[in-house]
Parts: sequence; structure tokens; C-alpha cells
Amino acid sequence: MSAGRRLRLPPQQNQEAGTWRTTALALCAVALYAGLASGVKPFTGLAYAAVALPSVLGVGVLVVQRLRPDAGPWRRLDPARPKSEGTGIVWLALIVLLLGVELASYFHPGPRADYPTLSFGLDALLRYRAANAAAWFAWLLLGWYLARR
Repeated sequence: MSAGRRLRLPPQQNQEAGTWRTTALALCAVALYAGLASGVKPFTGLAYAAVALPSVLGVGVLVVQRLRPDAGPWRRLDPARPKSEGTGIVWLALIVLLLGVELASYFHPGPRADYPTLSFGLDALLRYRAANAAAWFAWLLLGWYLARR
């Protein structure tokens, strides 16, 4: 092959290669952000900004998804997928249960170690930078997945 000629893929293969490259770059960006955000001291302005930035981007994705539902990386995963009935009740029950446990533990008069909240229990795990970065990574991916549903 001469230096001036380039290998051209069929259109579908070219799109698939572009999608894989975009996905790989996005995952690398998310991993980098998770690694950086995991080093931020909690309850500081920088920590609030680290949480706010992906949250604002997620809302932006939802807005763009409404305006251009079939274009770009923000397109819905499967818009024709049938909606399952009754799953909202299960999620609501789970959230109410977790909230009830959190509030009961928080307002219990005994020592916190005897009745730990979910966040108190997670602090023991998330004090390690690698675990904190993994939690950030999972949180960002879950948010992206839910925004595209």
C-alpha cells in the first residue's frame, strides 16, 4: 500500500470502530475523573464541585436527549423496550426501607457504633483511596446508565 492511500472500512465497520473508540475514551475519562475526585477531602468546596460537575453534565445529557433522541452518545439505550409495570413500587419500597433504617440509626440515643447508619458503615470502606475511586467510578457509570434509560 502506498504512503498516500489509506485503508477504508465499510461504513458499518467504521461506525462500530468509532463507537468502540468513543466508549474506550469515555471510560478512561471517567476512570481519570474518579481517581482525581477520590483524592478530594470530603465536605469541602472542591468535594461539592466534584459531585456537582457530573450531576450538571447528567442533567445536560437528559436535556440533549430530549432535543435529539437518536443522535450522539446520549441516545437512549433502547427506546422501543417495553416498560415493565410495577417496578417503581419495588424501588420506592427499597428507598423507604433504607431511609427508615438511616433515620432510625441516626436518631437512636445510643452510640453510633451500636446502630451505624449506612454512611457510617461505608466510611470504613471508603477511607481507602482505591475503594473510594472505585465507588466514584461506579457512581458515574450508574448515573450515565440511568440517564440513558
